[in-house]
Amino acid sequence: MNNMSNTKRILALIAIFVSTIAVMADLAITPVIGMIYGAYPDNMGAVNYIVSGPMLIVVVVSLLTPYLFRFMDKKLVFIIASIIFAIGAIGGVAVNTPGFICFTRTLVGIGEGAINVVGVSYIADLYESQEIRSRISGYYNSALSLAGMVLSYVAGNLATDGNWTSVYKVYWVAIPIAILIILFIPSVKPDASAAAVKKTSTGKKEPLGWRFIYMNICWFVVNLVLGASILYYLSSYIFEFGLGDSSFSGTATAVKSVCGILVGLVYGNIVAGLKRFTPTVTFAVAAVGMLIMLAAPATWTVLIIGTITGLTYKVWFSYSYGHGWEIVPASRVDDAVSISTAVYGLGSFACTYFYSFIAGALKTESIVPVWYVCIGILAVLFVVDLIVISIEKKQFPAG
Repeated sequence: MNNMSNTKRILALIAIFVSTIAVMADLAITPVIGMIYGAYPDNMGAVNYIVSGPMLIVVVVSLLTPYLFRFMDKKLVFIIASIIFAIGAIGGVAVNTPGFICFTRTLVGIGEGAINVVGVSYIADLYESQEIRSRISGYYNSALSLAGMVLSYVAGNLATDGNWTSVYKVYWVAIPIAILIILFIPSVKPDASAAAVKKTSTGKKEPLGWRFIYMNICWFVVNLVLGASILYYLSSYIFEFGLGDSSFSGTATAVKSVCGILVGLVYGNIVAGLKRFTPTVTFAVAAVGMLIMLAAPATWTVLIIGTITGLTYKVWFSYSYGHGWEIVPASRVDDAVSISTAVYGLGSFACTYFYSFIAGALKTESIVPVWYVCIGILAVLFVVDLIVISIEKKQFPAG
């Protein structure tokens, strides 16, 4: 896409950034989860799927999407994904029964997974410079944070009428998303996608490399550990230490979201300064931050230290894509995006089960022991990452 004008490139990025609304679609459901359980008290299996099922679909679809690029125009995949999302989202409660809603939530999961993979892979198509790719991936992360914040706020206000299905009104935004993709996303033919699929002399695809595998193991653990602590259980921390009510919890989440947008905007500067030590620093900051919060529970630690700790996840989100582009062969960029997306989905889905497992193993109802386990895991990752960096410097002296 070297011949593409800057205007068309910017319009394509706008369409990609707007598509993050679809990627974050589940946050429209979050404010009414309790109401959904109350609506179908005799069908908990279906309700559980309505709440978390799409994330599992995201994992599967994320892994399958790159295979479509090999025989379909990437733009066509983007369009189809947006249409599937629109059908599942807009028509989500056309028939207000658990079975039908489960079906439409599956369509939403398909759309979310494919749209995220295609959107992020287009960043690699639009820009060849690794520095610019990293910067744009940070902007993409900011767009995700902004989309999530707006969806949660709007959906929460729509549900004030006491009817949880009212949140589905927000999904009409799926139509302009599809229109922008159709109008502004450039075509990427199968043989031009990321560098076509190159094979080794044995006829197999070029290996992703052990560095990529290691990075995604860390990415998975980060989703588990931070998801089971500062991300999804911050309200539990606030309630356990008597620091405030649900209103304060919402404020803390909003502060973290706003700061997440800002971190995404400066992510390029962060990674330019820390380079390969970016994840190492996040491990240290997250561990120390959680220790401070446990040692000095107060409203200021929630708003300041809690926000800083939570932002390490935002840095990791962009890093999992940006660094992946750097360490895999050009022919495997799309595969790298899909795998990192799948790892994110799997880790996000599993983190609550991870929390329950740790709490059960420790026989505790308090979040404190679980957080100490998470801190210990982060400390181990910090040490391991320093060792891995030393190995990488010897094996890949050029970076």
